[in-house]
Amino acid sequence: MAKFDIMTVLGLRKDKLENLSEEVDTRVNVHTLYKHRWVWYHMILCIQMILTNILLVAILFVLAIKL
Repeated sequence: MAKFDIMTVLGLRKDKLENLSEEVDTRVNVHTLYKHRWVWYHMILCIQMILTNILLVAILFVLAIKL
């Protein structure tokens, strides 16, 4: 079991176990491409939903003033 101190938890010093597994596969494969597209797709949907909610609140505000 790894022993964690405050410096490791705050990310100021790497754990000894992390140094052993530093190799990262940087190749683009179908799975990582799918992940990236999924994130961008849902971020665009989120932005659209926020804009729609802002427009709906603005319509409600305009109707409340006119009535």
